[in-house]
Amino acid sequence: MNADLILGEVLAMFSMQALTPLFSVTKLVNAAYYQLGPDFQWPGERHDFWEVVYVDRGEAVITADEEEFTLKAWEMVFHCPNEWHNLRAAEGKTAGVIVIAFVCDSPGMEAFRRRVIALGPQERQCLTTIVREAERAYVYFENRAPHVKLVRREDAPLGAEQVIRANLEQLFIYACRGSAAGRAEAPRMNSNALNHHSEMVERTKGFLYAHIHEKITLARVAAEISVSPSHLKRVFREQTGQSVIAYLTDMRVRRAKQMICDHQYNFSQIAEAVGFDSVYYFSARFKKYTGMTPTDYARSVRR
Repeated sequence: MNADLILGEVLAMFSMQALTPLFSVTKLVNAAYYQLGPDFQWPGERHDFWEVVYVDRGEAVITADEEEFTLKAWEMVFHCPNEWHNLRAAEGKTAGVIVIAFVCDSPGMEAFRRRVIALGPQERQCLTTIVREAERAYVYFENRAPHVKLVRREDAPLGAEQVIRANLEQLFIYACRGSAAGRAEAPRMNSNALNHHSEMVERTKGFLYAHIHEKITLARVAAEISVSPSHLKRVFREQTGQSVIAYLTDMRVRRAKQMICDHQYNFSQIAEAVGFDSVYYFSARFKKYTGMTPTDYARSVRR
């Protein structure tokens, strides 16, 4: 039998489909979590790349050109290139925010111009993965949020940039799908059960933030908000993609980084302030989460 004929018959059995990307993120400028205090001040900025601001806890006041509005927990705003923007915590309150700045020239990004979107569990998991991977992949040279210069670590995880890029692009796709389904501008929760879960998670985060310097167990948190430990454990992971204790450790490490940047405290004081039993345990956990010892991190932010 003719070899060309056999090959033609084999090829006819398959259909190759082009994988055309809807979004293509080409550069990362920033990806970090910040705790904004009630006295946080920032003059604002304008730049030629995209930026998203997501509120994880509390409320943030956003300014976009001449418009000012309040961004609530689980909401994200898109700042388009060359748009002047600013943020601050709501008056008398604190806020936890994720800021991601990036370059993406895909036409699909126009759908997000000046948009505020309420995120679902899938999008929130993407954000968590992006920030975790960025913290492992880059050294942050920072003084005060949100001024950051990323420098790639020599021991960055294999494929870290691709993980960040894939999750960013996936985040945008999920956001588009949610918009098409009418979810993007809808309330974050649309049933009594989900509202209860949302309130439970927010109360948990508030308790962790207020008692960060104390010894905290899952049982103690559950008792504080009047639910069983198993129920809190399940709901918190469903809503945030993390366990309660993992979220607490992330919060402690972020607070420690801010205190190191303030250059006002020694490591023993910082360890005590963020709830670690000893400076040695603090150093070990800090290195596990950031890839650097507290000493190395302190040196990096002084450069």
